[in-house]
Amino acid sequence: MVKLPTLLVSLLVGTSAIAASGGPDTYGYTWKDHLEPDGPVYNWIDITTTGTMVLGLGDDNVVGPFVMATDMPFYWYGRKNIWVGSNGYIAFNGGNLASPFPAIPTSGGVNDFIAGMTGDMTFLGVGNQGRCYVYDVPDSTVISWVGVPFWSPLAPTYTGSNSFQIILDKSNGVITVQIQEQTGLTQNNDLVMGIESVAGSIGLQHSNDVYPVANYALQYTPPPSSSLVVLDGIPLWNTDPTSGGIFWPRNGASYQMIAAAANIGNTNLTGITLRGDLFNSTGVTMITAQQVIGNIIPGLDTVVNFPPLWTPNPAGTYRFVSTVSGIANELVTTNNTRTQELVVVDTSTPTHDLKFTGAQDDLVGLSWNGGNGGVAMYIKPPYYPAYATATTVRIVSNTGLASYTMKVYDDDGPNGLPGTLLDSVMIPAAQVLTGDQVIPLTNPINITTGGVYVQWYMIGANINIAVDITPPFSLRSYEVIDGVWAEYRDRENQDFFLGLRLAQLPVYDVGCTGFFGLADGQDIGGQTAVRAWVTNFGNQPVSSFSVKYRYGNGPITTQNYSGTAVNPGQQTLVTFGSYFVPTADMTNELCAWTSMVDDATATNDTACVSIHTYVGIDDLDRIDVILSPNPARDHLVIQGLPAGRWDIEMMDATGRSVQHESSIAINGPLMWPVEQLSDGVYHLIVRQDNKAYRSRFVVRH
Repeated sequence: MVKLPTLLVSLLVGTSAIAASGGPDTYGYTWKDHLEPDGPVYNWIDITTTGTMVLGLGDDNVVGPFVMATDMPFYWYGRKNIWVGSNGYIAFNGGNLASPFPAIPTSGGVNDFIAGMTGDMTFLGVGNQGRCYVYDVPDSTVISWVGVPFWSPLAPTYTGSNSFQIILDKSNGVITVQIQEQTGLTQNNDLVMGIESVAGSIGLQHSNDVYPVANYALQYTPPPSSSLVVLDGIPLWNTDPTSGGIFWPRNGASYQMIAAAANIGNTNLTGITLRGDLFNSTGVTMITAQQVIGNIIPGLDTVVNFPPLWTPNPAGTYRFVSTVSGIANELVTTNNTRTQELVVVDTSTPTHDLKFTGAQDDLVGLSWNGGNGGVAMYIKPPYYPAYATATTVRIVSNTGLASYTMKVYDDDGPNGLPGTLLDSVMIPAAQVLTGDQVIPLTNPINITTGGVYVQWYMIGANINIAVDITPPFSLRSYEVIDGVWAEYRDRENQDFFLGLRLAQLPVYDVGCTGFFGLADGQDIGGQTAVRAWVTNFGNQPVSSFSVKYRYGNGPITTQNYSGTAVNPGQQTLVTFGSYFVPTADMTNELCAWTSMVDDATATNDTACVSIHTYVGIDDLDRIDVILSPNPARDHLVIQGLPAGRWDIEMMDATGRSVQHESSIAINGPLMWPVEQLSDGVYHLIVRQDNKAYRSRFVVRH
């Protein structure tokens, strides 16, 4: 399928298909067709009953790897794995080739492939008879596309029929392409046939923008030997083999640059230097390091863990660039750097958007011709669990008055590809707005491992999603056509304005943190109000919970709170409707605790104080004891106290003990200092031989 912006791209003029031979390329490959006297003989090999059908091919996608029984010699190296493309090619390292197809050879993009008859083909559409088969034995491998039509924007979305095959002779490295059938026209006559090496700059093109004829045989033959010395080193990957963009928490774990250098040439590389640089969005270097690698033999790689660690701060977009150098007479230098996008996220904010795009887009956007396609981004959060509440998207235009859907898929499919559909929200055409949109999920998603795919899908033509064309690029973009997924064809120079909004994971957690008016060591001899401080330790407002209290092993008293919501970090005072009434002379703990559904932490629920309780306390005047003066200023005089040792305690109005000691009454009054006490009402309790008496007095200075 063609994306609409590419309809404006000028295509190369096709070369003639009359020529019967061509080459050599830089390495020495040549080609001949059956029109040459010593060329190949057309002999179609039917593998429809002996081969394995390739499942999963659709429109502009690739399936694999298929592991061959033995290596296929290709240029100066051998390959054992192949990926099969719906557009009529095989790749030895994966990658999606889609229209417009590059001329061969072309450095950058997808390299290391064989373009059998590569055009904009499709396996989709009602009644489509297109099939593909792979047949592999130790000495050869055959890949056949049978009855595969070209994609068309018109119903039934395909046209024509093409049957062709690629035959790999693993005994000598010869590649044969046979065309059995070719009918119909593809968009812009965009066809290419040829081979390209891993180096990208070395390859052999048979034809470009030319339709082959039926019953045609073409053969690519390697040289008996090649004198070409291929010196070529590359940074193979950054961080991991995908080199995909990553999200990292601000001020989180230290970040370390890790990269791999590989030898993709045919000669040992010695003294190669691998350098790592981390730049911020304005190009300022945050950290840099380099390491000299002693020797890398062809086809192998070396991983380097650069020693500097970086504390990610501030939030923003960074570039990790790895560079190889020190290779004299290197064949290709355009592949000497690799860039990875690193987005540092401020995870302390209530919400934060995970996206690989900047502020600006290309003002044109992307829309699939036919209106039945979409795009997606793979997003792996910077921490777990990650609580996703919405997707984000930027719409450039909607001249077709189309609807669209936003979907989220788990990465639990084969090889980490999209699997379980986690959420789907359809935006009707009447509600489609241009600009940045936040689309709430039907239900929040709690991501505990891996990542998710956020997909935007058109429901109708001429609706455009915004495209970011400013580097760095995430390499996390996908195209989805008629439900078939593939790596986005332009992922090396574009990203989509698609993202995932995270919020703090809801934490419901309340607990008692103390009492108002009750303290350790307090004496209580009558009914007392119990008031407990309750603190919200979570991150969500709470207004429905219970608070309970209990003295020792006594009965539990419950107070339900349904008042004003308590915000995170705040506290409220809960007053129990039932007083605490002592029932015995004892010392024990009075404990209050909260009870709430989904409470996160039980260890902070309870607060306790140790108090003394007394029952049957008489007033002091019962034994003819008088307090004077009342109010008191400097001293309180206790007159008439019977002779003997008395335990005397003075408490404030809240029941808190402010003075407590023993004294001996003989024949005269006791003088009790009160000048250090604040103005207010106090209680005096005297005890002797398990009897207690009390009286109130006032201090006024």
